Amino acid sequence: MKRIYHFGVLSLTVVIFLGWILNCTGLKETQPVAPLANFNNLNIITSEWAPADQWVATSVFGLPARACEMNQIRLTNSLLEQGQLYVYSKIGENVRPLPFTMNTSSAEIRYDYTVPKSSMLRIVTIGLKGKFTPAEEQKYRYVLIPNSLVKKLPVNMGNYEEVKWAFNLKD
Repeated sequence: MKRIYHFGVLSLTVVIFLGWILNCTGLKETQPVAPLANFNNLNIITSEWAPADQWVATSVFGLPARACEMNQIRLTNSLLEQGQLYVYSKIGENVRPLPFTMNTSSAEIRYDYTVPKSSMLRIVTIGLKGKFTPAEEQKYRYVLIPNSLVKKLPVNMGNYEEVKWAFNLKD
């Protein structure tokens, strides 16, 4: 009878200990993104999706490239100097933050952007390897956040779904 009692107490102790270990390490809940009610969202500038349809062939460091200049009147030099610009690419249904590199079976293409002058957003695609061919329909949008808010925002700017939710962006 004592063996059964000791076995029961030992089993109960092991179960409680394992439950405590799992609760402390493996079963933590992810915290939701904090609401942005404490931030002045009026200072955050966003664009609508703009199609990139006027591409010009060029080269970057001897590599084949294409560039598309898009007039964005809200991207002034003063706002760009006082803020952080995030640009997102939508190719088909995939949305990614720029810059990024896309690998396919036949090519490696780098997508990037520059702001060469006030009110101008230049999208650049560079053929790094393989056959450089244009991708399907491409659209771009930006989010410009003042420097005073960049580090305070509880938003992962590399995750477009999180950015879309945080700033109430419509697709």
